[in-house]
Amino acid sequence: MSFHDGELLVQEQAGVLSDARRVGQMLRAAISTGASAFLASLRFIVLSAEGEDGLVWVTAISGPPGFLRSSGDGTELHISSSPKRTDPAAAALRPGASVGLVAIDFATRRRFRVNGIVESLGSELVVSVREAYGNCPKYIHAYRPLPDGESGESRPRTAVQLEGEQRRWVEQAEFFFIGTVHPEAGADASHRGGAPGFVRVIGPRGLVWGDYPGNKLFNSLGNAAVHPAAGLLFLDPETGSTLQLTGKLEIDWTPEAAAAIPAAERVLRFSIAGVVETPGALSLRWAHGEPSPFNPPAP
Repeated sequence: MSFHDGELLVQEQAGVLSDARRVGQMLRAAISTGASAFLASLRFIVLSAEGEDGLVWVTAISGPPGFLRSSGDGTELHISSSPKRTDPAAAALRPGASVGLVAIDFATRRRFRVNGIVESLGSELVVSVREAYGNCPKYIHAYRPLPDGESGESRPRTAVQLEGEQRRWVEQAEFFFIGTVHPEAGADASHRGGAPGFVRVIGPRGLVWGDYPGNKLFNSLGNAAVHPAAGLLFLDPETGSTLQLTGKLEIDWTPEAAAAIPAAERVLRFSIAGVVETPGALSLRWAHGEPSPFNPPAP
């Protein structure tokens, strides 16, 4: 595996160049046996994709244990569930489309990422694996699973900016998922976490958060450096509701901006182009657990 231009650009800006041997060991073109077992135990996965209109959306897909299944050689991921037709990410899924996936178990703080290409749609969503790798448990809150709740057929509410309750939701969030796309390397999905308040709302159409020390791969930032289209997914663990945002991501490299946010190495600014809120999108529920010991204090 080699870095694409965006990752190298961000690494140079950050003054960090990852060891190629370590990166090669992390990134594989197949899902390992151990990761296959982990995926099979889960009940949801997060997916990002870019539509033909250039908008990136991130969504959560759920199912019973076993709904995520890798092929025998690990080169394919089969997902026996798909986004609802009202989900803005659904229109971006088509054969040949690039998708980024991140699977996470809040209770154990374990996560695994898969990037690939949609092979087919139908009774299953089949993804041909291009990259598969695990991530460290940093910034993941240890939520505890609860019995399922109602998964309604509520009609999504769409807008072009955040409303009052949505602003409070974002500002109280302890995590979100981000989706980005590189024109050649494809889509990626990732998790971001921190203390409540680590994401700040700047007006009705802007968000700001600090980029904390991570795995030094800079997948999301590398993509944004050359292709700013991005999507965010906020998930309410107590209600299963989702808040999907699409827009553009900008990296602020100035030391002054980073100094204003505890432990931030740089600052991310997100400009909102669209908002979709879906009450009770998932039947899954979680209770608040222990925060990550790595979390810096909120700004």
